[in-house]
Amino acid sequence: MAKFTDVLLVEDDPITVMVCDRIIKMSSFADKVKSCENGKIGIEYLLGLDENCCAPTIIFLDINMPIMNGWDFLEEFEKIKWRFRSLPRIYLLSSTVDPEDYKKAKKFPLVQDFISKPLNREALQNII
Repeated sequence: MAKFTDVLLVEDDPITVMVCDRIIKMSSFADKVKSCENGKIGIEYLLGLDENCCAPTIIFLDINMPIMNGWDFLEEFEKIKWRFRSLPRIYLLSSTVDPEDYKKAKKFPLVQDFISKPLNREALQNII
């Protein structure tokens, strides 16, 4: 399994955050996991990183969150991605089966795939 430097988890449900954090750490998937409870806090976190640094290697992003949802996060990230030397790979964490969500995700080149909740070891193994 690949090991990444850091993961940003943008998710509003505390139980899902706990499960994801535990799976990521138990799998030795990443050295560091940072979680943000909505898209707005996620964007603020990214804006707080030094300019011209690296963005987190992987972002796991929930679609349905209060304050700023995953789609709004992606729109905002497009505006600030110039700040980063390297860009993350983004995986949408969702239980959606709506074909429109899959279609919408294709508009964002950094979105690699959908991962069904809950995050599990098998899903992490498929990320190379």
